[in-house]
Amino acid sequence: MGGRDPQERGRSATPVELLYDLTYVIAFAAAAEELAHGVSQGHVGPALGAYAFAIFAVTWAWMNFTWFASAYGNDDALFRVATLVQMIGVIILIFGLPVSFESAAEGESPNNMLMVIGYVIMRVPLIGLWLRAARNDPERQRIDTAYAITIAVAQAAWVLSAIAHLPTVATVAILVLLAAAEMIAPIILERQLGRPPWNAGHVAERFSLLTLIVLGEVIAATVSAVTALTAEDGWTPAAVVITASGIVLATGFWWAYFLIPSRTILERWPERTYAWRYAHLPIFGAIAAVGAGLRIAATAVAEQELSVLQIALALAIPVAALVVMIFVTWSVLMRTYDLTHVPLFVLTLIPILAAVAVPVFAGATGPVDLENSSDLTILATVVGLIALAAIVEVVGHEIVGYRHTLRVLEREQSGSANSG
Repeated sequence: MGGRDPQERGRSATPVELLYDLTYVIAFAAAAEELAHGVSQGHVGPALGAYAFAIFAVTWAWMNFTWFASAYGNDDALFRVATLVQMIGVIILIFGLPVSFESAAEGESPNNMLMVIGYVIMRVPLIGLWLRAARNDPERQRIDTAYAITIAVAQAAWVLSAIAHLPTVATVAILVLLAAAEMIAPIILERQLGRPPWNAGHVAERFSLLTLIVLGEVIAATVSAVTALTAEDGWTPAAVVITASGIVLATGFWWAYFLIPSRTILERWPERTYAWRYAHLPIFGAIAAVGAGLRIAATAVAEQELSVLQIALALAIPVAALVVMIFVTWSVLMRTYDLTHVPLFVLTLIPILAAVAVPVFAGATGPVDLENSSDLTILATVVGLIALAAIVEVVGHEIVGYRHTLRVLEREQSGSANSG
């Protein structure tokens, strides 16, 4: 475990990394399911708080593993066993999600011992792996050892946060501080001690693969929700609209995400990886939340308890967040902006805003009644408008954004050649 070549071109994910990622299909799906249930029960604020906590725990552990595997993933027996142990931790954490959301709904902290145990199991194997890397890579011994110590201290802090039984406000404040410290520590360590030999192109591929997995959760949520819906009433117009919109949203945002030339840019300028990877925390959370919104829509249609306006908000908020983060990620990666992107950004948001405005002006603020043709029309309009945002995003990027991307790449490459 002497370190991989950070300049290796065309490096791809290994089978064990792909197997590891599969557990995250369940994790994101479980978090989205709990979010949908909490919102449907009227616990919007607590459900969002518990969801943010769950997404951070799951995604941050995944990022840490990916960071290490990119630098030292030799795929030997010991590395594989350590990876499988981390997968067990993911599953244990998933079992703690219902408790987390229930506690949040009751005004308590979303943190619980079962989630912490799962999180610790996800992280502790990395301590041994970083120490092993430190022993085998003398040149980077200091940074590798620092990573091992940082993870160990962080895990002790997470355990203490679960057993301290402090007031809810204090506990939540500690969780936020711990999360912030975990995110800041790697930047400080690598600036002071140098960086492990992670491969920027490999990191870009790993993040893109997880993005695909989370997008798959949107499709799975669509299928699951509509299956339950059609089991009761057959293929109604509402079921058709929800199905079509879920597929359009998943494929549209897949298209938009992969218009960002992440691997090309990061292989040339790996120092841009830090901000780019942190932008994926809200990206992963927003994508999974779109799946939750589709579940909420199907549940509301079946049980007729929520209003069309509530359904619109459940879908519009995560879709709008995802649109924003795609633009932010592009800007962070390219380190530039273009005024032509402002009209495109506004055009993408217009259908989302219209989807919220339609039920407000139509007075569809009471429980949805699909026997009422007006409610059915408004619901189809709302869901269709939100799906339209993904189409506008793709078409806009193809016509405007992609050309700008090419101009930026040409300018950056020309500047590098001239400075060389």
